[in-house]
Amino acid sequence: MSKFMLRALCVVTLAVSNGALSGPITIVHAGHLITEPGKPILEQQSLIIENGRIKSIEEGYAAGDQVVDLSTAWVMPGLIDMHAHISTSMDLTSDNPTSDFMPAFIGRPSQRLVQALVRGREALNQGFTTVRNLGDPASITYDLRNAINAGTLDGPRIFAVEPQFGVPGGDYEWFTFGARDEFEAPFRSRGTCSGATDCERAVRSEIRRGADVIKARLAYYGLDDPAAGPMETQAEFNAIVATAHRLHRKVATHSAGQSAANQIAIEAGTDSIEHGPLSDANIAAMVKHGTAYTPTLITTKTAMDSGKLPLPPDTYEKTLTSAKKAHAAGVMILFGSDLPVVPLKAIPREFLLLQDAGLTPAESLRTATVNAAKALDRTDTLGTLEPGKYADLIALSANPLDDLSRMAQVGFVMKEGKVVRNDFSAPAK
Repeated sequence: MSKFMLRALCVVTLAVSNGALSGPITIVHAGHLITEPGKPILEQQSLIIENGRIKSIEEGYAAGDQVVDLSTAWVMPGLIDMHAHISTSMDLTSDNPTSDFMPAFIGRPSQRLVQALVRGREALNQGFTTVRNLGDPASITYDLRNAINAGTLDGPRIFAVEPQFGVPGGDYEWFTFGARDEFEAPFRSRGTCSGATDCERAVRSEIRRGADVIKARLAYYGLDDPAAGPMETQAEFNAIVATAHRLHRKVATHSAGQSAANQIAIEAGTDSIEHGPLSDANIAAMVKHGTAYTPTLITTKTAMDSGKLPLPPDTYEKTLTSAKKAHAAGVMILFGSDLPVVPLKAIPREFLLLQDAGLTPAESLRTATVNAAKALDRTDTLGTLEPGKYADLIALSANPLDDLSRMAQVGFVMKEGKVVRNDFSAPAK
């Protein structure tokens, strides 16, 4: 090593030891601090934030050059939506939800990107600092995620997969939308696979493309023909899940409510079941395998209230009962909105519906914080407010544990130490 390089190394080492390379420190004065829903609320605390992470939490209000005054607020971890589709446009409250969804397949990708960027910022402003995006026919989410991670664009942290993995004859094929055969190409999905070998190939290829998670999809065919068995085979689902797990990716499985099909996914080792409803046998198997459940109650409730989708009239009641039974059995429940199927302003209602399913207010909030971080395998950085974790936090003017409807009234959002929204006060400098 040359004398110049040795001298430079000594200078860098000395700078690091003296803290010269540390970023500016922000101090958040939290009047009422919920470090983790279900734990005691701490009063008059200071969160010391440096380089986007919580450096320490101290009693009292510490002094500093940059202070965010939330001394009248209830401060808690940023929210995590475990089931979103921010690049699509299907709205269950519109006149024709299916037609609204078509541009995701055949529209201009640039339009989808602009919509996704706007929708992502709106979700972030409502307190969702992280979203798991489970399917994007327009295939723009990986680039959007990368741009947000690089700091080029503002938006929530995204864990993404673009295609949904299913078998031929399942969902999202051209004929299910009433299109002629010559229009097959725009509806093709990289996730369509037939047989174990092909499904293994498809998963490997998508992870290589950049998938953070794998979204499997059980076909709706069982609803159209209740006498039919599952469209998927056990071997196909085993291949999807085993390949994803070997490459350290979690698997979320869309359920159309057919018990036999759900069982295939659960026995294969899927990490979560999305939607439902579930049978008692499904729930028992989920307990055995440690499978989480994302009931997306607000989605089913909105669909039933709108009457725009051909679902059985008791679908919501069955899904709510599934959530009740799963929670009582010890299945981990996750918060999922299915954004934008449900309008963004209605999404916080999911917390209240989870309470209808038997969760306490603290347990309901854990679905979008502690539980979600565990399901993402990111408990080292997300889900609670602790030293070393990302400085993702939100604040409300009243205690959400007293009334979960207050979750629709988030007044402050910080993501990785950056203030996104502040309705309380401007940072003092």
